[in-house]
Amino acid sequence: MIILGFLLIVGSVFIHALTTEVCISWAHKRVAPGRILTWGGKVFSISWLVFILFFAAILEAMLWALTYMWLGAIQGFEEAVYFSIVTYTTLGYGDITLGETWRLLSAFQAANGVVIFGWSTAIVMAVVQKIFAKRHVDAPN
Repeated sequence: MIILGFLLIVGSVFIHALTTEVCISWAHKRVAPGRILTWGGKVFSISWLVFILFFAAILEAMLWALTYMWLGAIQGFEEAVYFSIVTYTTLGYGDITLGETWRLLSAFQAANGVVIFGWSTAIVMAVVQKIFAKRHVDAPN
């Protein structure tokens, strides 16, 4: 179970690393020197970034959900996705649980989710700082 948990974490980190690269590359182009963003452009930029990071987190939770289904730990797609998202966000309602054989995976998934959401927060804050720091540097006197 530990090896499978590790492999799922590697998969999640890989997805998030790719997403990070896309987001940071896009942010560097969007907030290029000499380019002034309007209020709407700033709102769009931050919203787009949060949406992309949210989408990546859903993909990562789907990876876990499909694994639970493949293992036979959870029957049904909707139930597996629900359990996976509740676990990944560490909400943990407890209305669906894994059997003894597989329950260690849910602990790995929760730990993975905590790290991924912290990572996403760091990305959002870095881009927000870049967008708003630029305003102060480029603002006319």
